[in-house]
Amino acid sequence: MKIVLLLITLLTCSISQSQNTKKVLLLIKEESSQLEFMLENEALKMSKMLRESGIEVSTATVSGERLHEGAVSLTPDLKLSNVKIDDYDGFIIPCMIVDNTKEEIVSFVKSAVESNKPIAAQVASVYLLAEAGALKDKKYALYSDQSAKSAFEGSVYAGNGLVKDGNIITSGGCPWAEYKKRGKDQTTEITQAFIDMVKAN
Repeated sequence: MKIVLLLITLLTCSISQSQNTKKVLLLIKEESSQLEFMLENEALKMSKMLRESGIEVSTATVSGERLHEGAVSLTPDLKLSNVKIDDYDGFIIPCMIVDNTKEEIVSFVKSAVESNKPIAAQVASVYLLAEAGALKDKKYALYSDQSAKSAFEGSVYAGNGLVKDGNIITSGGCPWAEYKKRGKDQTTEITQAFIDMVKAN
């Protein structure tokens, strides 16, 4: 009888812990011009930090196909069209050095913003938040003030460091920017700030 009670207790604790585990989506833009560098120094670094903090991480791209460049590869867990926003407690979008963002990603981010869950975006992905209308009446970080651009209308530039405004976190520095001596890489800082916000919600 004692063994049965012990097993029930352990099972209950396991279920409870599973239910309390936070889940986030790491959205990767696969058309990066510096894919190997940005996967290794940004996307995979973010994923590692999130997992080590006890957060469950799923990765998604538009195609859902394996990314491979040089010695680095990543197989996404999901195709973006199969992602259910309600399944996640937050969304993090690395820079990945992408100039033009696919409409499918913009549409997804709009829906993610409407969910009022934590969202973190770094450098090129700050533009994505702007295109999705997420920065109106918000402070944001980037390498320079973009407030004159139509997508940033109503937003407030707050420097190139780390900026939190409500449930949105932005950063103006990424690995490639630091490599090119254009500012400090903020990957660790934005990921930790995102972890703290997800766990607090």
